[in-house]
Amino acid sequence: MSRFFPREVIHWGEEHLHPLRAFAIRTVEPAGITGIVLRLWRVVLLGTDNWLLFVAGLTIAMLFLCGMLTWHLGNFPVRRWPLRVLAFLIIEVAVELGMSSLLIAAGRERLGSQLATWGDWWPLAAQTLLQRGVVVIPFVLVLALVVQLVRRAVDQRQDARPAH
Repeated sequence: MSRFFPREVIHWGEEHLHPLRAFAIRTVEPAGITGIVLRLWRVVLLGTDNWLLFVAGLTIAMLFLCGMLTWHLGNFPVRRWPLRVLAFLIIEVAVELGMSSLLIAAGRERLGSQLATWGDWWPLAAQTLLQRGVVVIPFVLVLALVVQLVRRAVDQRQDARPAH
């Protein structure tokens, strides 16, 4: 079980990692891909008139965000999470805002039902940062609690096992 919830960080140079795990260890790539996907997905969702599809799409987007963050954090002990979460959040929002700039330049970024302009960029930035923080911070707190509870249960189970 320690493979899923590491207590200590291993010197990664000594171990040959699967490419997906090596990708997940770095912060920039998972956060960057998350930012690109979420901003493009937002464009798709704001183009729909079906409110049920819109709500389902928002749910999928937040599950994707939390999944990518979990994939990244799963490689580190809980005590190292705070800075990793902060870095992930900053990079993800920065990439989203970069995509937003490209979409504004292309005339595809939306602010509600209207096309966004350069004057809307700062409100979009504040909205994006606030929305991501509201989702990520409670999620990470609950995830850390669950990881600690599972670790404690596994440790107790291993201590109760008879020695051979």
